[in-house]
Amino acid sequence: MEVRRPQALHIIELLTHVLGIPSPKGDIKGSDVARVYYEDKDLDRIAEYCKKDVVATVQVYLRLRGLPLIATDNITLV
Repeated sequence: MEVRRPQALHIIELLTHVLGIPSPKGDIKGSDVARVYYEDKDLDRIAEYCKKDVVATVQVYLRLRGLPLIATDNITLV
């Protein structure tokens, strides 16, 4: 029996919300990546999505370790 996770639940968004961290919300979600790649051919958009996810993951890690978050002004996506 296959157990499926509800589409509405995106773990990084849930964690950032619960932990009071600015959300990495963008215009796409993980479930959109294949469509954006195969239909839109927009690798830059996917790269931007991935960068924001990395920042959110680092912020969640810092919060869970009891360390200060990185200020938004000090984050540069390259």
